[in-house]
Order: sequence, then structure tokens, then C-alpha cells
Amino acid sequence: MEFKFSVNELFKQPIVELNQNLIPPGFSGDRRALWDTVNKVSEVINAMGEASAKAQGLSKPITTADRLRNSEHRLYLLVDQQANSGKGAVTGMLKTGSKGLYVFDREGQHYQVSPPCVLDFYVHDTRQRTGLGKRLFEHMLQKEGIEPVKMAIDRPSEKLLGFLNKHYGLHSPVKQMNNYVVYDGFFPKASDNNQQQEIERDQSPSGTRVTKKDSANGLQSFSSAYGRYGAPRPPCSMGQVLLH
Repeated sequence: MEFKFSVNELFKQPIVELNQNLIPPGFSGDRRALWDTVNKVSEVINAMGEASAKAQGLSKPITTADRLRNSEHRLYLLVDQQANSGKGAVTGMLKTGSKGLYVFDREGQHYQVSPPCVLDFYVHDTRQRTGLGKRLFEHMLQKEGIEPVKMAIDRPSEKLLGFLNKHYGLHSPVKQMNNYVVYDGFFPKASDNNQQQEIERDQSPSGTRVTKKDSANGLQSFSSAYGRYGAPRPPCSMGQVLLH
């Protein structure tokens, strides 16, 4: 995506990371220069967010400058420094951040987690299928020190699911009611669960199972083995009427 101003003057590297202050790495200047820079960065973010929403068929953008200001999310922008007659162009965007979620595995086991999430991912329509998405995603994984399987994906498009399958072998997603998607490797292994359950049972005074567990992927906390489905059920009043 091209802009009237020089993208290369804003972003000095091919991939830049932005946070809530909207100040690009390497910025230097007085207050007026800072104000001008933040306004231009906001324009870039809003334009890319709108393009991403349109590509995903969303009614409104999920990535805007204002939203980034009011969050602890990270936004990675991919820059083609040779484009637009040397002014540069923004060709990709990837937003990540932690979210508090309730998720279920395939067996219905319930976890309360705060995993790293992919919140928005977009490569400009004219640059897709050229390896730019993989380049941007790999940069994010390296910077955040995370494996793709350990991330939750917010409202992934079919293109994104295909991307994860093609490049990282992630298939058969476990779709959640909150519109997130995770994969089997996101959850602890069955052997880890069994070992932890034995430890918990030994530590419990009554010898019964308690609910606190180790993290699901090393970064998360476990809430309950069965969630709301494991709560004791009241007796069926209709059944009692029939018995009497």
C-alpha cells in the first residue's frame, strides 16, 4: 500500500514493530516531528486495518491506531523499501497480543488461559502468494519466541488456516465458541495431565482431585478439568414427581 508521504522516512527497517505509543523504532526529532510522525503512522495503521477488514469480509476494522493506543498489543509492518519510486510501501501487517480466553480441547476439557494470539494478519492483495506472509510471520515468531501451535488465532479466514497448514503443518483446528481457533499441540499432553493429576490427588487432604493444574503450553494457567459441565447437577424435579 502506497502513501503520499515517504514510508521509508517513517520506517527504517524492512519489518518494524509498533506498540501503543505509535513511535517507530529509530525515531529522532522535536515535538513537531513527533506529532507529524505519529499522525502518519496512524494513517498507515488505519489504512491497513481497513484493507484487512475488507479482505476478511468484516463490517469494521479490528486494527486501528486508536485501538493500538489503548492496548498492549504489538503490530508488525512489512515494508517494501524499493516501491513507490523509492518512497516505500507497506505490504503486510500482523498484530499479536495476549488475551484471556476459555478454551476446550477435543475431549471437552476446559482451560482458562492467557495465550499469545494472532489478532490480525494481512498481506496486501497485490503481494499475496509471494512469500511475504511467511517472512512476516517468521519474524514475529522469532521476536516473540513462540511456536505457531502455541498461539490462539482470532477469527481466522480460510486463507490463514491454509497458510498455517501449508507452512507449519497445522491442520484440523479446534474451533472455539469465542471464534478463536487452537490446535491439538496447544494443550498439554495426556501423559502430562495424568502425572499432574496424581500429584494433585496426593496433595489433596481428601485424596480427591483438585482443580489447579500446570499451564497448558508453558505460558498459560489451567482453570478446571471439566468446566461448567463438571458441576454437580440438581436432582430432576420431574423424576421425583413421577417416583412419588
